Amino acid sequence: MALFIHAADLHLDSPLRGIEAYEGAPDIEDIRTATRQALSTLVDVALEEQVRLVVFAGDLYDGDWPDFSTGLFFSRQMQRLSASGIAVVIACGNHDAASKITKTLVMPDNVRILSSNKPETIQYQDFGVAVHGQSYKIAETTQNLAVNYPNPIPGMVNIGLLHCLISGSTGHQSYAPCTLDDLTAKGYDYWALGHVHDYKVMREDPLIVYSGCCQGRHIKETGPKGCVLVGMDGDGLTQAFLPLSTVLWMSLTVDIGEAETLDGVIDLFIQVLESELALSDGRLHCIRLTLNGRTPLHDRFILYPEEITANIRAAAGDVSKQQVWIEKVLIETGSPLDLETLAQSDTPQGELLRYMQELQSIDGLAIDLTALKSKLVGSRIDMPAMNDPRLLKGAKEILVSLLMNPGKGEPPT
Repeated sequence: MALFIHAADLHLDSPLRGIEAYEGAPDIEDIRTATRQALSTLVDVALEEQVRLVVFAGDLYDGDWPDFSTGLFFSRQMQRLSASGIAVVIACGNHDAASKITKTLVMPDNVRILSSNKPETIQYQDFGVAVHGQSYKIAETTQNLAVNYPNPIPGMVNIGLLHCLISGSTGHQSYAPCTLDDLTAKGYDYWALGHVHDYKVMREDPLIVYSGCCQGRHIKETGPKGCVLVGMDGDGLTQAFLPLSTVLWMSLTVDIGEAETLDGVIDLFIQVLESELALSDGRLHCIRLTLNGRTPLHDRFILYPEEITANIRAAAGDVSKQQVWIEKVLIETGSPLDLETLAQSDTPQGELLRYMQELQSIDGLAIDLTALKSKLVGSRIDMPAMNDPRLLKGAKEILVSLLMNPGKGEPPT
């Protein structure tokens, strides 16, 4: 029997980042409304499964709304739940803390937002559930909130609702930090957690679960995103992940070492792409593609990366019927040349390689880019460190390519 849905980190109306508009790309509207569609699908699932409750573990929004449309959309979705008698409990997190939401909007009567002053318990006697939790008052909530949560209510299913970082987790700021033992000690049946954007079952007994975000927003949030459907059987609570996202972020790597022509590279890419799309359900894919392997085309790709990117994007659009966006193409191929042997040779190329090796051994390069960096402030362009080995590696490969192939200074026609 389905009992409740656990969701978090919707970040409603937050833009999906890293998508470049280009000729033939899918409808940008699909990207712009992806977080809204995820919430709408969640409500559809709640109605279909006839759950009694939906709990949100923080970060429904990205802070104050630019206008009321974001809040109004959320309120309309909650009204859909209200019409079917489904209760909603919300614990606000760092992005939608009380101090960050200054606009007010009356929510339907079925929605309860947990206090930010102290932990509280909301009881639903008609279906035997007690929800314990606390909202953030300020974004930078760094104290352990869980230790002060109320005791469980005997005879009821007890849910702990919390936006937090469990000790040992990485990749997120340490808000409301706690340990698995802290949560287990409370004696609750289920902990509905938010803040970490990947679905993770942290402990089976009791169930301590991160639902993950409802919709990935950039390339660091790859794979299916969604919510958790929690039910009851004779042995207690069960949980199952349900995908909600309409846009799927993905990283693909293709070894093109066997390819000797650009058409060969495209063929290898299409093979990998088609196998991935065969496993999907028609959702829009945003893909970061990495090309690797030792190939005679390496020089061409290093000198003219925009050529391979344009061809990859065109092929992806054709094969997928515009259901794939190529967010970026990373060239991590290598030259089939034996650069170590070449570096020992008495040739201009060998001399160049030896010089570049000397540069790589220097601890930092004395290049003053202060003026350039000041002009880039606020531009979203990050200057790499000048001792970043990738800079010298890239420069070395380009220079060796030009020396090995005189006349390649102009792009192919």
